[in-house]
Amino acid sequence: MQFFIHLGTNLEYFKLLNEWFLLSQGKKDRELADFFVQNFPWELAETISPQYEINFMSLREIRKKFWVDALNKIDGIYYGSDNCEFLLPHKKELAEAMELFREFDKNFPPHKIRTFVFVTPYIGNALLPVLEESLEYLNNLTIKNPIEVVVNDFWTLRLITKKYTKLKPIFWRIIHKLLKTPIIDTMGYDVHPSGEAIKNKSAQEIELIKAEIIKWQLKFYNSAEGTLDGMRKFLEKYDVQRVTLDYLEKREALYDNKRFWNFGIDLYYPWSIIFTGRLCDTSAIENPSRWYYATDDICPRTCNRYDISYKIKTSYYKLIQRGNAGFRSSINLDYLSEDFVKNENNRLVYAPFVSV
Repeated sequence: MQFFIHLGTNLEYFKLLNEWFLLSQGKKDRELADFFVQNFPWELAETISPQYEINFMSLREIRKKFWVDALNKIDGIYYGSDNCEFLLPHKKELAEAMELFREFDKNFPPHKIRTFVFVTPYIGNALLPVLEESLEYLNNLTIKNPIEVVVNDFWTLRLITKKYTKLKPIFWRIIHKLLKTPIIDTMGYDVHPSGEAIKNKSAQEIELIKAEIIKWQLKFYNSAEGTLDGMRKFLEKYDVQRVTLDYLEKREALYDNKRFWNFGIDLYYPWSIIFTGRLCDTSAIENPSRWYYATDDICPRTCNRYDISYKIKTSYYKLIQRGNAGFRSSINLDYLSEDFVKNENNRLVYAPFVSV
């Protein structure tokens, strides 16, 4: 398994990575925390966002389970947001990100040639010209490793396979369907069969019915669209060689490479996306209508100047809403099999923070 970093669209995070301040540093975490308190106080407030706590905990888990020297083996960078079309980087921003990518290679020489991956969200008509300009820029670059593009929209996939053919598509986590709701957790909740199903049944018979329901629910929760034969044929037709899964605890059967044929797996960790939409509380600061209905008005990227998130208290994970999307954390990596980890075609895509 390879180790990749996903940065959002804010280039300040890329600059922090180049200064080695973006990630947990073990014994130097206190020094790192002091740096963020002084420079990014709105990001660190415990009452607002648990992102930094998850950053430290998840990186320690990666070091403990896979690579003690994980930060010395970063195989590539994912750049961009997958959950908001208005965060799609323009060509100028993409060019700056590419320069910062080269700077990162220079500051921290790679153990092998790193890969640059451009992350795109679903795209509406208003942003299509921006998308095409960015794809054309990447398609014309001369670079050692082929540039890859995260696809969350079928039109983006068509553009890459028909027009910008030097780029390699990755079928990403918004377009690749997977049951991710945190409301359902069969490992610790009680099912409730319908009244007709348990009518005139003994307590023992009812428990057997519940066990059968849970068995089938577990099978359903451990399924993904990419395991379907029809989806496999579709992806092969468009020469897609990688699909993405959010990492979710307690779903061992989901992370079985045999179920995904020869596709490489991008395993997104530790923030899985629960929902996304076109309503955004952050952009509503400047345009209150965005609280109530979707609009095609170009957003001025309010989230680059304000950070609004809602922290919901849960027992086993962090659940937050930030911008137009909701996210949950999963830290414990025990649910990955040895075969999955040893597969060099798989990637652990580590997101230090929620990708906006």
